[in-house]
Amino acid sequence: MIHDQSETYILWHCASLASSEYASLSNHDNGHRLQGLTVMPLEDRPCHIEYAVAVDEAWLPNFVTATITTPTQIRTRHLERDANGHWRLDGDVAAYLDGCTDVDLGWTPATNTVPIRRLDLAVGDTETISAAWIRFPELDVVVSPQRYTRLADDCWRYQSGQYDFALTTDVATGLVLAYGDDLWRAVARSTRLDTSDATAR
Repeated sequence: MIHDQSETYILWHCASLASSEYASLSNHDNGHRLQGLTVMPLEDRPCHIEYAVAVDEAWLPNFVTATITTPTQIRTRHLERDANGHWRLDGDVAAYLDGCTDVDLGWTPATNTVPIRRLDLAVGDTETISAAWIRFPELDVVVSPQRYTRLADDCWRYQSGQYDFALTTDVATGLVLAYGDDLWRAVARSTRLDTSDATAR
């Protein structure tokens, strides 16, 4: 049997946040995975964040991990969502997150890809979701109502509370190429396609 697997690599930069990020989106037979490394200042300290988000074939998240490292501290946050939509935060039941269909990591544009791919809205359509939002720099997890409107094939409007941004995206992957007027910009990207014969091993 032939299985097609692809990985897209992207480098984002945000001058206003003094932040850069190397991330990848990989597609597999049973779902998709986003992972990345972000570097930025946390107050006056150097900081880097390693994260991974696993989603199923329907683009529903089932696992998130993030490790935030500074010279004086390492913090880790874990989120898990079961098949019934129940969440655990760092291993403990987090019933207040039940009903969240998405995750939002507050330091990266990567997780916008998840609802963009799952919703697959027609141009002009709007839908509201609930996301489990790991805020940065607080690192607490709150419920975040968010609205996505598809303005064009490659353009979305993202609204949540005081935030209202236009997102330019890659149509094929759903990855953000431009976020707002002065936030993240994709400065490099590359896609690798692997085709393997699983029966020839």
